[in-house]
Amino acid sequence: MKCVQVYCSKCGAEIPESDQFCAQCGNATSIGVSGEKELYSFGPMGVEICSKRPSMFALMTKNMTKITITNQRIYGSPKGSFVPSRLLPFKNSAEFSIPIDSIVKIEQVGLGFWKGFWVQYRDGNENHEISILSSPGNRHDVEKAYDLLQHTKPSTS
Repeated sequence: MKCVQVYCSKCGAEIPESDQFCAQCGNATSIGVSGEKELYSFGPMGVEICSKRPSMFALMTKNMTKITITNQRIYGSPKGSFVPSRLLPFKNSAEFSIPIDSIVKIEQVGLGFWKGFWVQYRDGNENHEISILSSPGNRHDVEKAYDLLQHTKPSTS
């Protein structure tokens, strides 16, 4: 059985998976009815979403998205976007949910001073991709999220 590192969604401190409260800040850990457990979250300030690998010509959504990683999925929810994702005329929505077991590849990426990670995942018979980028002030968050996904992602061997 693989040991999963769990981080407090409020302060980011590492906590034992069985604990119900963070020893650092007292925040309650979240375990859903489905067995889904929040492992880490960050944002919404300084987080951008791109529906492909970031580049000079890839459209990014400056949407203030909160990113959450659980033991079952990674998802983003817009919090304070100037343009609600449902009104965007392109498939670059800030709202997404990717099951961990559908992830094919994860890579660290950067574009200028923005740093983050790119995820390729399967949805049915199709491959899709999304990049999560963060400003320099949140660099530790995307690095921690990337490391967590590397250890949570099921082995493809």
